[in-house]
Amino acid sequence: MTKTSTALATPDADRDVRGFLGMNTASAYGVAATFFGTYSLMNFTSSSGVHSVWTVQVAVVLVASAAFALVAVPGDPLGARWATAIGAAAPMSTAVVLSQLSVPIANGLQTWPLSAAVALCGYVSVRGRTVIGWMSMVAVVTVCVVWTAATGQGSMVGLAMSIISFAPLAMATFFALTFRSTAAAVFELRARSRHRAAEEAASSAGLDERDRQLERLDFLARPLLAKIATGSDLDSAERQECGLLEASLRDRLRAPGLMTDEVVQEARSARTRGVQVVLLDDGGLAVVHPTLSGRVSTVVATALRGAQSGTVTARILPPGRPLVASILLSDSDEDVRIEVDSGGTESVVVP
Repeated sequence: MTKTSTALATPDADRDVRGFLGMNTASAYGVAATFFGTYSLMNFTSSSGVHSVWTVQVAVVLVASAAFALVAVPGDPLGARWATAIGAAAPMSTAVVLSQLSVPIANGLQTWPLSAAVALCGYVSVRGRTVIGWMSMVAVVTVCVVWTAATGQGSMVGLAMSIISFAPLAMATFFALTFRSTAAAVFELRARSRHRAAEEAASSAGLDERDRQLERLDFLARPLLAKIATGSDLDSAERQECGLLEASLRDRLRAPGLMTDEVVQEARSARTRGVQVVLLDDGGLAVVHPTLSGRVSTVVATALRGAQSGTVTARILPPGRPLVASILLSDSDEDVRIEVDSGGTESVVVP
């Protein structure tokens, strides 16, 4: 995956409307707890004519659980199963409460499930499940109509007491549709902003690295280049220095993962002794722990320090292999291969 595609890949949590509304904060959980406390208080203080207060309290717990789920469950839109379960809590709690009321109803506060249903269905709509929210409210109205018809009050009484709930639900739906389009635009702006920030950071890092490399090149090469520019002949020591400098610069291009101070110094010393040094990097150290990278650098530096002639070829292997590095020591006597595995264990193989 490229840097650009990574920057454009927005985590799901970043596009969750809970964060936009503050529904994933401690305050939101406090509101859900207040939801539970308020309806519990209404249940116990307006119990006149109620057959079983504790049965009604079961409905309170059901509604409160649905409210907590609205706050706690991630994802946008809300998962269909969760939305269905939360939506079902509204007609179920209404049915439980109405079954415990006397006829006529002794206290208007006893019809609290209707207001609770508006809140649950409204927020289900805000969470992206408008159809489920409206189906849930239709089920609440149906429960009221069936109850009033079964208790001899007439179906129109149930319709009259519950149909008004559609008005606040319609307003909640309008808000949800408007809000969600705005939220989508904000999420898109956030994604573009992150993308631009990633590009700027990559560009800045590239420029910083270029400046560092230019400073290093200036420090290493300027004295020799200045001498060459004068047209003067180079002595043997200076010609050797040119060769060492060229080899060092080549190492930095071909084996950036091995360019520790220790390896650079030992490679230079080995070349001064007449050892041919070849350093290669296929990227295996880019995905490992720094401790392992340090271990590989130590092994390479030790091999270079011990070489007195011949050729030393150190290679960082590609990612995903059992071995992370291989060092071949070749001279007139014998060839020795040193291997370092992904656990940092060093082994010596003599062909």
